[in-house]
Amino acid sequence: MSDQYDLLQVRDSVRNLIRDPICKMLLAQSQLTIPQLETLLTDSLTSSSVVKKSQKRMYRPSKTRISRGAYNRTLIQAQNNVIRSIFTILLLAYLELFDNASLQPFLELSDMINSYVQESKSPGNSKSIADYLKPKLLEFASALAKRESFKDQL
Repeated sequence: MSDQYDLLQVRDSVRNLIRDPICKMLLAQSQLTIPQLETLLTDSLTSSSVVKKSQKRMYRPSKTRISRGAYNRTLIQAQNNVIRSIFTILLLAYLELFDNASLQPFLELSDMINSYVQESKSPGNSKSIADYLKPKLLEFASALAKRESFKDQL
């Protein structure tokens, strides 16, 4: 019974995270697909438990069952996308297209998102905070798209 409870708890947690308005907006602009994010979250939430690697796929909240191979491929794709994103930022910093001043808005936005997460845990607050953060995130993304945050060296 405990295993079934854990399975349902992990599925609910992943579903709630995927439904979060800020998560949806960030995911739409990220290099990850919904199945990849579900798989990363599932893997992360089950990593400290005694869930066998071959059974982790059962904890994903998708309506369709997937094979162990498909789960592993999706997990590898998600991990590779995350690693590539990190190396992209490192490459831009190395080429001096990103400097410390350019990274500052990322840190501020990260702090804002963390405060959203903390405040959204209290009942009734999540909608107003999401409404506040969404324009900030869109403004930041728009500035990136216009290359305002890159150094004009090339």
